[in-house]
Amino acid sequence: MKSKPKKVILLDIFFQYLAQTGIKTYTENLLDQVEAYNGENYTFVIYPSREKILKNNFFKGKTARWKNWVFQLQYFSHKLIVLPVLSFWYKADLVLSPDILSPIYSRGKRVSVIHDAFFWESPEHYNALWRKIYLFLLQKSIDSGANVLTISHFAKGRISKYLRTSNPIEVIPTGLDLKVKAKTEKLVSPLSNPYFIHVGVMEKRKNIVRLIEAFSIFLKKVKKDYSLVLVGQRGPREALDDYGAILEEVKKHQLEGEVVFTGYLDEDALTSYYNSAEAYVFPSTNEGFGLPVLEAFSYGLPVIIGPQGALQEVGGDAVLVSKSFAAEDFSEAMLRISKEEETRQQLIALGFKRLSLFTGEKFFLSLLAYFNRSIDG
Repeated sequence: MKSKPKKVILLDIFFQYLAQTGIKTYTENLLDQVEAYNGENYTFVIYPSREKILKNNFFKGKTARWKNWVFQLQYFSHKLIVLPVLSFWYKADLVLSPDILSPIYSRGKRVSVIHDAFFWESPEHYNALWRKIYLFLLQKSIDSGANVLTISHFAKGRISKYLRTSNPIEVIPTGLDLKVKAKTEKLVSPLSNPYFIHVGVMEKRKNIVRLIEAFSIFLKKVKKDYSLVLVGQRGPREALDDYGAILEEVKKHQLEGEVVFTGYLDEDALTSYYNSAEAYVFPSTNEGFGLPVLEAFSYGLPVIIGPQGALQEVGGDAVLVSKSFAAEDFSEAMLRISKEEETRQQLIALGFKRLSLFTGEKFFLSLLAYFNRSIDG
């Protein structure tokens, strides 16, 4: 009996040339699952190749404005011309765009993964013309039949307020293959003081200025030497970057000796900082999912977040939620973590349990089932 031909999934990863935050992590984890796939139902075509993107650093880091314009021209040309041609060349049954924007026309089904509502809710973070073109093309692609996936029910609720679509928006939570990292005494703490840690790009929405203010209040209450470790680089674009304001807040509270800026860390150095931290503090005001929460769980850290919908959805009962985004409330949560060992251990145990709900395998199996429904439906 002749076997059925495999369905062809064209996976567009062009945005990885520029991506530095959540979309990058989502796509990298998706690629890991695709490369491990040995099933008989699908053939995955990855374009451009992962190797080609890794070798190209032209658009990485804090780029000049002219480079941003070059990328945008290439990006829109890729979506409008190159990707549709590739879909016919490879006889694609489905074109998946993890970076939000699907082509307006292609062979097979089209799926956009929209991670959040930032384009609508935070227009000040984007070039006005680029944002206008992007949203115009996004709506055009949806109007011409592209389906929408998102990564949390919170994100779905926000996106639904702005996007006109006749097809239901489906939710498939991101999955990570994060193994639990056992604490080890062999790793010497990078600091002599106990410390809280935050890992991420220093963008305005990460609310790090408020975290520094909260840390200043906390120090006055705890009456013990503590540090705050900020791991990560400056925001990729001037409109997003909050590094200058963060430095000013540190100076304002005279915390130059207590707040540690590490910049980018390789995996070994990051593990060392995670291993000895008191807790992870994530005061972000706007997230579509919250991958850092899961990463902190994997290192056995209690996690403090603000009352932000996506983070609460991901963290469940395994996170300590500040009453508000006010610095005073964050300081109270930090104080509680520093004094209540029973609470710390309870959150750590719940974090390990919560982590098991967001595995790469569960994510990919849900995605394959979605492909099947989309292509055959």
